[in-house]
Amino acid sequence: MSNDFAAYLAELREKLNSVAPVSGEKDIAYGHQFTVVRGSEKAVLTAYDGKKGRRLVWGGAASALQSELQGAVEGKPVSFLAEESVTWQGMWAGSDESGKGDFFGPLVVAAVIVDDTTAAKLQAAGVKDCKLLSDKKILQLEDVIKENVVDSAVLELKPHVYNMRYAQVKAEGDNLNQLLGYGHVAALSQVLVKHGECKGALIDQFTKSNTVLKSLQAKFPQMIFKQQPKAESDLAVAAASVLARARFLRTMEELAPLAGEEELPKGGGELAAACAQRIAERLGKDALKNFVKLHFANYSKLL
Repeated sequence: MSNDFAAYLAELREKLNSVAPVSGEKDIAYGHQFTVVRGSEKAVLTAYDGKKGRRLVWGGAASALQSELQGAVEGKPVSFLAEESVTWQGMWAGSDESGKGDFFGPLVVAAVIVDDTTAAKLQAAGVKDCKLLSDKKILQLEDVIKENVVDSAVLELKPHVYNMRYAQVKAEGDNLNQLLGYGHVAALSQVLVKHGECKGALIDQFTKSNTVLKSLQAKFPQMIFKQQPKAESDLAVAAASVLARARFLRTMEELAPLAGEEELPKGGGELAAACAQRIAERLGKDALKNFVKLHFANYSKLL
């Protein structure tokens, strides 16, 4: 261990101890690990010192302890953890995705900025979680949302691009959540960079990791970021879910004739598997990369 890294660890130890006593430490490959326990809460901080530079990785369940420790280490309040309550007023953003569980079609992430006035208009128009709306209603609400919100962004990975990007993150040891995280950060960044007066953003939670929150906080330190399950109860997230699903539906309509089908099935069940089998027999199995997500179990089961 270099003297420089030892001094860095001493500084980290002091910051951690300012919140709660460090209860355990150990050297690990390419780094050092701290454990802090306070009552029933436990947080683990691993500091790596490798060829790619130094990095910190938090372990353990998200908690008030971890939030306070992060604030001490990073020199700022980490007020964006899911457990903390945020009352959205003025102007705020939301993001959601569509297509994650569908064998056919793209992965779409959308971000929307609303204010008190536009949120009220969306509610009056019937905007809510897209899972509670018919496909017809989703497509009808698409223009209503775009015309009334402060700003919006819709980012799409069509199947052939999705499969390439998924292979890349998989090769780096990551998974679908990493790809989703990139999408949420990119979509929200696209709208937030134009609206500095925005208070922050709510994200529909797809992982317990705080990586997305940290990435956004680093880009927009003056804003508050929060993720929570079933965040579609918020108008900004609900609007984002509708825009994401509308784009998904429109792309499915575009892909169907290219695959030689009247309609491509949604979801990942037997109908989707049977449809993929027909397309493979007609166009060749390699052609499926343009229509389906290749890492789904449905693909590996094809004859």
